[in-house]
Parts: sequence; C-alpha cells; structure tokens
Amino acid sequence: MWSFIFVIKSIKLSKMSKQLTFIFLTMFQYYTSIAQSEYKIDTFTVQYDTLTDYKSIALENLNEGEFYAVFNREMELGFNFPFFNTAIDKADIQSDAVFSFSDIRGWFNLYALDNSWHTCSEPETLEYARNDYRYKTEKVNGIDVFKIEWHEVAICKTTWENATKPFNFQVWLWGNGNIDFITGYLNKTDTTIFKEGLGFIYEEGSSWGSVGIVNPENDYALFYSGKYDNPVILEGFPDSILYFNRTTIKSLPHEGFVIRFKKQTSSTSDVNSHKPFPNVVRDILSIPSDFKYSEYRIYDFSGKELLKGSDSEIHLSHLSSGYYVIKLRDGVGIYSYKFLKQ
Repeated sequence: MWSFIFVIKSIKLSKMSKQLTFIFLTMFQYYTSIAQSEYKIDTFTVQYDTLTDYKSIALENLNEGEFYAVFNREMELGFNFPFFNTAIDKADIQSDAVFSFSDIRGWFNLYALDNSWHTCSEPETLEYARNDYRYKTEKVNGIDVFKIEWHEVAICKTTWENATKPFNFQVWLWGNGNIDFITGYLNKTDTTIFKEGLGFIYEEGSSWGSVGIVNPENDYALFYSGKYDNPVILEGFPDSILYFNRTTIKSLPHEGFVIRFKKQTSSTSDVNSHKPFPNVVRDILSIPSDFKYSEYRIYDFSGKELLKGSDSEIHLSHLSSGYYVIKLRDGVGIYSYKFLKQ
C-alpha cells in the first residue's frame, strides 16, 4: 500500500547508519500502517452561490473595536461535527484559511488555501462589508452545515494597492462529517493572487495554498495538490507531507469546483466514534464497558509507544502528567482518543 523513496547523499553507509536507517524505516512503516484513513476525496462542480442571510466577521470585528481585515477566533458550529474519531461543536478558525479542531499542539487540522488572506478595504457601513468573511449554520437536505466564505478577499502585499482584485471561496462542514472546499470566481489574468504552475502566491517566488486535513493526533494527513484537474493525492505522516512544500494547488480551479473530503463509515466506527471517552484521569484509566476493542496502545506526543494490552483498567501512576493518546484496535480499524494524565 505504501511506497517510499529515500535519497541517501552519502556514498557509503557505516554499519551503525544502516542499522539506524532500518529502525527508522520500520518505525515509519509501522506508524503509517496504524494511521487509518477515514476519508476519501471526491471532486465535482456546483453553481457557486455567495452566502446570503449571513453573519459578518468583518463587521463583528469593527463593532468590537478589533482590526476588521483579519481574524483568529473560536467559532460555534451549532451542531456536533464528526472529525475522524472525535465530535466537535466549535472550531478555531483564522483568516489565513486554517482550522483547528483539537487542543493538541501540532499541525492545523484543516487547510483551505492557507495564505495571508485579507479583506483589504474597510466596511462601508456598520451594516455591510463588500470585502468580508461571511458565515452561517443551516440545514441542507436535512443535514446541518456550517458554512464560511472568504468573500472578495485578496492576499496581503507590502502595499494595499497590489491587493485590490478579489477572490471568493467557501468551506462547508457537514453534520455527517464531510468537508467541502468550493472555489469561486478568480480573474485568470490577475497574477497578483495566482500564477499557473506556481499557485496562490504570497510573495515573488513563493506560494502557499494547501487543501487538506490532518487528524487530531497529528499522525495522518490527506491533501489534494498539484493541478486541480490532474491532482496528486498525498497521504501519510503530516511531517513528511507538509515540510516539503508539495501540497499547493498549482493550476486554477474553475468556479464552483468542489474538493470534498468524504467521511467513510463502518459499523465499528459508528459503535465507538461518538461515545464519550475519559479525557482526564489520575492513576487509572478505565475504558468504558460499551467500547469494543481487542487491544489498546498508549503513546506520548512524540509518537513513542508506552503501553499496550487488552485490560479495561490501565494503571498510569508511573507516567508523568501531560497529554497522551490511546488507540483502540479491533478487526476493522483503529480509533484514537486523547486524554490528560493529572
């Protein structure tokens, strides 16, 4: 399933180097094997409709005495959104188009053309902003959806005069766990925002603009990259994907192009995913009796395995205080939960 290419610059490896390389490869393959994907990527085209009857972040910032052009805030979704094996009701969202669904330090959990997006012009009145960040929660075909739109925004430049040609895109978080990224209109002759073959530019010679997800444990990522109509799908460890600047969209999607991260379901996932799990423990972690699993493994946040077994009560008195991850394994998949050892 997995294939890797490693470039070794040294001509001759010592015996110790070969041993370390073998250990590294073994660990890498092991961790990728336990990072089960719960999403697949679909693409399709819809009619792009700007949000109406919305709430305005630009106006909210202005009314609260904050800078209107950017934001970084915790936002209520209005429902429980299932993301991997967690269910969240709020998200930390930034104007750079990145989302955090977990308090675990690491990569962002959702990238939606991450860049230095700004509204670039002050709201005309206290009731309306032409350049805006718009959001709302509503039902679509009976399913709750949180929608947020970057409405006529531009990439911040060293001078505001170079950031006047706007772009629109949206992110939808569905109550069934799906995530949609939807592109709006962008003038193809406007090279202040996008250059074919390079992507959404931040400054001359560099580009940002990734579309992808990272699980709460920071050990699995799925990204849609390269040419939008002939993409490269990147899947695996976030460190190996995001560090090498391979995730950018390099050709311009047409208006209404949707990249959907579709959540996969299984009977076992339905059994375990949305049940409450102890998230603060002292010396003993008791796995609830209604959880189905054949084995548990506990890791620290460096990915080091600390404990494994099948008991329902796990003694943790020898562990230091801090955050840990427990993975429950059954015949179908692996389900991860974080907890705090006090």
